[in-house]
Amino acid sequence: MPPEFPVGGLPALEAETSIDASVDVVWSLLSDLRSMSERSPETVRMVIADAPRVGSRGVNLNRKGAVLWPTTTRITRWKPPTHDGSAALAFRIWPVDVEWSYELTPQDGGTHVVERRSALPSAGLSTRLVGKWLMGGAENHDVELLDGMRRTLAALKAEAERR
Repeated sequence: MPPEFPVGGLPALEAETSIDASVDVVWSLLSDLRSMSERSPETVRMVIADAPRVGSRGVNLNRKGAVLWPTTTRITRWKPPTHDGSAALAFRIWPVDVEWSYELTPQDGGTHVVERRSALPSAGLSTRLVGKWLMGGAENHDVELLDGMRRTLAALKAEAERR
């Protein structure tokens, strides 16, 4: 069942997994933003203009079927593993005005990873941009995005556990 849409915005989407690898190993893979296209089924390329840190900007190329579209990225959170073992990163995507985030926490000798897509205040534009004529409607696209999130995390898990 597709997620319900809150008034004036998009629903938050969330997927999570547990990985039998340390936070440091998972972070080393996840923080290489250029490799995002190797795991995410919708991302063709993600290019950050300089060394990743809060405020770094970049350009993305995305695909759904035969439809390609560019977006821009600004990193809003960049927290490499700290003394408590946690790590996090997030980036804001425009023009759809959503934030994608990843939170890593130590769990039983491995890492628990949560991926989220959170709508920002002006994300109502997203529902118009993904109208039925473009991507089959926002609700259908959210179902596909959630499936893509699960596939992204499964690929991250497989890669981290091979190391």
